[in-house]
Amino acid sequence: MNLPIYNDNLKSSGSWASQLESGLWWWREGLAGEPEQREALLGEVRRQQLAAVPDGLTTAGLSRAIDAADQWAGEVPPQFDTARLLELHRLLIGTASGENLLRTGPPPLISSLHDPAPATLLPRMLELAFDWFSTEGFGELHPVEQATVVYLRLLDLHPFDDGMETTALLAAGFYTRRAGLPPLIIPRDEVARERYRQALDAAFRMLTQPLVEFFAAMLVRREG
Repeated sequence: MNLPIYNDNLKSSGSWASQLESGLWWWREGLAGEPEQREALLGEVRRQQLAAVPDGLTTAGLSRAIDAADQWAGEVPPQFDTARLLELHRLLIGTASGENLLRTGPPPLISSLHDPAPATLLPRMLELAFDWFSTEGFGELHPVEQATVVYLRLLDLHPFDDGMETTALLAAGFYTRRAGLPPLIIPRDEVARERYRQALDAAFRMLTQPLVEFFAAMLVRREG
């Protein structure tokens, strides 16, 4: 699957981009507030992240992976590559260091258009993907668009047997966090999940804008 990162359907739309900018006042004010206010904000966001943990994963593993992704996003310069993707997944599922994490067989298909790489090609395909994510053209995209591209490419390659959606979301969230935006969260309520499913289906039909707009909407969504 060749995701159209330079295609018109990934160009910034004034509507979602402006709504994102105005809708994140609570995030900016919280980060700029007193230490207690900042701590409360980050604690609430973490609670929402952990509340969205899917079946089969633990909150302890998710918390470890979130901590690592946040730390990497705060580095100067922030860096994310294949090695860190593997470490992120290891922390998430609790696998010991040194154990092979990449799938060795075919993954479940996400849609009828999903054509994942053979397992033997995964190491090379992942390296190519992260080379792609470091190009000048990718850097010109809005952080939400960057996150969408990363998320879709990782789901497309599907390098892991378990926890793939969560690992891909945390990896994609690195690109919003390094830009000073909140992490990506896909809530478990049925309305949000249905919108997500429709947007993902469209993305595998090469229509990526609905997923960009979904992620932008989730970034400004507040709960509690």
